[in-house]
Amino acid sequence: MLRLIAFVFLSLLHAFPALAACGAGPDLEQFLTPAEKDAIAAIEDETANSTGTLWQATRDGRSVYIVGTMHLPDPRHSVAMAALRPILREVDALYLETASDGAAQMQSQIASDPSMIFAADAGTPTLPELLDDATWQQLRDAMAARGFPAPLTAKMRPWYVSMMLSIPPCAMDTMTSVVGGLDKMVERAALALDKPVRSLEDWQTIFSTFSEIPYQEQVDIMALSIMPDEVSEAAFTATLDAYFDERHARSWGLSEVLSHRIPGLTAEQIEAESARMQDLLLDRRNQNWLPVILDAVQDKDILVAVGAAHLIGENGLVALLENAGFALTRLPL
Repeated sequence: MLRLIAFVFLSLLHAFPALAACGAGPDLEQFLTPAEKDAIAAIEDETANSTGTLWQATRDGRSVYIVGTMHLPDPRHSVAMAALRPILREVDALYLETASDGAAQMQSQIASDPSMIFAADAGTPTLPELLDDATWQQLRDAMAARGFPAPLTAKMRPWYVSMMLSIPPCAMDTMTSVVGGLDKMVERAALALDKPVRSLEDWQTIFSTFSEIPYQEQVDIMALSIMPDEVSEAAFTATLDAYFDERHARSWGLSEVLSHRIPGLTAEQIEAESARMQDLLLDRRNQNWLPVILDAVQDKDILVAVGAAHLIGENGLVALLENAGFALTRLPL
């Protein structure tokens, strides 16, 4: 189920226009049954604040502007930036999940401590030792298509492999660009205006969160994350399209429905795993960010730019701020 929150982790990476390489792929609709389409629509209908990318929350004369970001570049971000530039001129500070200084610290730490993404502990079995031969071959081929040779893949931490499997091969060769997505565009614009840029959490948070998942469970999830490249590419493109349509619950719905195709898992197991991942990587972080936001807005107006998945649902930032006494207004893009 780690595929459900792949874009959360991508907030810590640099990426380049995936659509330039993947846009010609198949339409996901051709892979969905009528029942799956109905299920996705139901998830959209049932999710609180399922749509909307830009919000203003006001209380006691102060404003928190919230924008849901996509951490991958796309020319369509120009629409959001046109709306955000006037807001950046008005606010006193920008808050991101992890600002660039934190991301730089992360990259430096990974370079000096490869065990953050490689299971280098003595006695830790490699992935070929943990998987049956057929599954290892399938995983090895999928990662090779993404530019990772088998010796490296064999020693990677399973959660990191799952993240890489969420990115189709057509997007991998541009992952090292420094262009960045909407969050990076907003950060650069804020710095150009001499606005302070702050992080909502320490960059190590996401790594410690993944460490809470038992190792064997990481392996099981990873093995179940492999899907045909054409389906992966179609799902990737559909997720991006849903974002620019401001239908953020649709992205979640797509992952939920596709996860039910995983063999060997019951619907109850899938729902339980989905709920746990949502708690670990979305809800819990939202709850931890709320005091930071409330403290900041006591004496200044701020813009908060976080992955769009953090806006939706009863535990999303929009609902949390409303519950804290803010008046919420959806702003047009």
